[in-house]
Amino acid sequence: MNLTIKRSTLIAHSCLLKHLLKRRTSKIAVEVEADILNKLENEQLKPRKHPGVIKLSHIELPINIAKALEKVVGDYPVKALLEDTKKLNRFLSKRHPPPEPDEINTKMSRIIEEVNTVMPIEKTSELNEVEKRKWQQRRDNLVRKRFSERTYAWKPIVYGPYEAIVYALGRGAKEFAALKRILQEIATRDPDFKPNSYFDFGSGVGTGMWAVSSLWKNTLYEYFNVDSSRDMNDLSELILRDGNENHEMPLRNVFYRQFLPGLETKYDLVVCSYSLFELPSAKHRQDVILNLWAKCDGYLVVVEEGTRRGSQLVNAARDLILSLDNPKLVGHIFAPCPHDKVCPRFSNINDWTPCNFETHYEEPRHCKISQSSSVACYSYIILKKGLPQDANLSWPRIVRPTLVRSRHAICRMCTSEGKLQEVIFTKSKHGRFAYRCAKASRWGDRLPITIGEPFSTKEMSLHSTASKENNLTNSLDDHSTPI
Repeated sequence: MNLTIKRSTLIAHSCLLKHLLKRRTSKIAVEVEADILNKLENEQLKPRKHPGVIKLSHIELPINIAKALEKVVGDYPVKALLEDTKKLNRFLSKRHPPPEPDEINTKMSRIIEEVNTVMPIEKTSELNEVEKRKWQQRRDNLVRKRFSERTYAWKPIVYGPYEAIVYALGRGAKEFAALKRILQEIATRDPDFKPNSYFDFGSGVGTGMWAVSSLWKNTLYEYFNVDSSRDMNDLSELILRDGNENHEMPLRNVFYRQFLPGLETKYDLVVCSYSLFELPSAKHRQDVILNLWAKCDGYLVVVEEGTRRGSQLVNAARDLILSLDNPKLVGHIFAPCPHDKVCPRFSNINDWTPCNFETHYEEPRHCKISQSSSVACYSYIILKKGLPQDANLSWPRIVRPTLVRSRHAICRMCTSEGKLQEVIFTKSKHGRFAYRCAKASRWGDRLPITIGEPFSTKEMSLHSTASKENNLTNSLDDHSTPI
């Protein structure tokens, strides 16, 4: 009997102790947008289809493009082509912009100081002329060696006929997927946007045209492509003609140029994708972005690799446009940022995490390496001409994969305050609809919520907790009958 009493008492007091040991915890208040909440409550909208979600996964190339790519390969050995596509992707994923003169001078000065400690100039006073020349040569060689080891050796990529095909096979599906995902957000959030004209700087093999024509082919009447490689332009046109130069062009008014035109013609949609790394200096990049913004009469989309360096180039373009004070050039951020403040990824000098996003895509059958889908990682910015009119621009965006766990979901978001905020959504703390919306959202989606200030929950005061713990100890002592 005593044994039974002790066990039941221990179980009861164990539960009480677990409750008493709860301490003050910080929660984040969130509130679903009123109109969205009303639709959710009235079952007019399902949480998994809330307006912040962009449902677009496992993107595939249009069938005609995939078939055309297979044709343009021709007699080239596929195995060698696939190996070269791997090399190209590895190279581009590690690409840096060219170093600036100030950066070069600073680095060279530091290296010379280092070399001076090893080979001090004062030592030359003890040498004859022949020895001085040899000593100086060794010193110069050491400086050059250290400089080359620490400086990115940038050079422009030259695309000939073969290199253009390698690019099309290795990058076509990937770039199309990233651009389709980005442009899909414009089509979803701004259904009234029906572009008539399209301008693509660094058009390459035409991935931008593939993406925009898949969304707005019926309204677009002009496609203007600029790429410095004549072979890229020729291949782009050949792919559009289904791999046969005698076939009719399926798109209206497609133009190719090797240089930016000086005309002041405006375009509804302007895209600059995977091209900024190929420009020789920061000044060139700024000039190009300003030129493209001047040509833009709707949206400007800038896309780069989802690396730290790629993210930096996109962020520089973002900040450049936001810094303009000309009323005729006023614009705002449409995506991905819910704010126009300093990017929180770059405000912390100790955090080298890039601002990037992912989308899954399928490789064409003839160049598929594995059965699983591939992932395109990219950084981007969508800028829109004019003052903001969308009341939902401030919705927080999920900037890392949503972690769905048992009865809670963890979302890491960029907020309208220009901060990175992690929220652990639960049904009990944030409500059923906020929790289900968070659970259904993915990296890159927005949440239709307002994030409030953290608040504290406290079960009881520490003094009360200590008092009850003492009572619990005494109670356990009273029932300490030997087993």
